[in-house]
Amino acid sequence: MEYDHALKKDVLSLARRLGADLAGIGEMGGVREYIRQNYGGALEGYPGAVSLAVFFPPEIINLLTEGPQQIYSHYYEVLNRLLDTIALSVANHLYKKGYRVFPVPASQQLIHDRYKGIFSHKLAASLAGLGWIGKSCCLINEKVGPRLRLATILTDAPLAPDGGIANRCGTCRACVDACPPGAILGKSFKLEEDIGFRFQAERCDNYFTEVKERHGLGHCGKCLAVCPWGKVPPKREYQEISRDAPEKGEKIADFAQDF
Repeated sequence: MEYDHALKKDVLSLARRLGADLAGIGEMGGVREYIRQNYGGALEGYPGAVSLAVFFPPEIINLLTEGPQQIYSHYYEVLNRLLDTIALSVANHLYKKGYRVFPVPASQQLIHDRYKGIFSHKLAASLAGLGWIGKSCCLINEKVGPRLRLATILTDAPLAPDGGIANRCGTCRACVDACPPGAILGKSFKLEEDIGFRFQAERCDNYFTEVKERHGLGHCGKCLAVCPWGKVPPKREYQEISRDAPEKGEKIADFAQDF
């Protein structure tokens, strides 16, 4: 495929102007069979994905160590709406230029499987260089850890991919130890393995139900709050966070340079 670099610059700039904190391009051809098996044939025919991220206010995430927070629920919805607005605008921009697009909502469960979304934003984001899929099954970004929300636009537009980032969780078990129902099993992400090897969704969901009965709010988020990645403000050196942190000045992806 001959890539249109001007179009990519245009698309990523538009996403940032509309409010995306991160945006990158993922190459989806190598995971086509995985997409077909898990999300159906309608989504397998898109060779690329525009991945978008908006950051959660970190101090609000920190409150989750104390228990459910109404303000977290508020911003969860705010971020989802913002991401959907950005994704629709970017999708329409590409559509008007003659390309196929499929904007995937920031948060939408399958009717027949409430433990599964209609597409994996985390997979697209990891292939686009926004971060890696951690032991918590969350996307982990080197700047903010898992304190973000994601959206995706699948497309056939000729956009050059940014490439992925190696998993940097190392031996850390912070999310595993913090998970009240023991739903996080401490295994590294492997595309060929079912998510059940890493995460027990039913345990998590049952715990949410218990929490909602006690507090009126059905969420947890302790895995987000305890992750050491992103605990330090973005301009601080990341060697303080983990021995696996990148060397100072290491380039992660083009779209992250102006962070």
